[in-house]
Amino acid sequence: MFRRGSSGYTPDMSKFVLTVPGTFKHPLQEQARARLLAALQGVDPDEVGTVPETLDLLSVDPDASTFALRLEVDAADRNAAGDQAQAAARSALRAAGYADQDAPVGLPVVTAIDVG
Repeated sequence: MFRRGSSGYTPDMSKFVLTVPGTFKHPLQEQARARLLAALQGVDPDEVGTVPETLDLLSVDPDASTFALRLEVDAADRNAAGDQAQAAARSALRAAGYADQDAPVGLPVVTAIDVG
């Protein structure tokens, strides 16, 4: 899956939808939720396949303090997609006021791929 570019061979990019799990060490307040969702604008899954409308960008289980973020990224492979999704999740959580240790994230799981 490589194409000839001006500087040699470059990998083809695919769209990936990934789920990034995590845990809130402190409750998610409404204002922090709004900042988190705003920071994730542009990586919300809306272009890959038929993402169900009821599938939220952010799902939170307040009883267990766990969450799941569903993100869309362009990447050459699933490892690069996972790295990008994890970085986007951490960046958005920081923008919402959570330090890395206050909202640790787990390993992303690929849930959809569009190879175009």
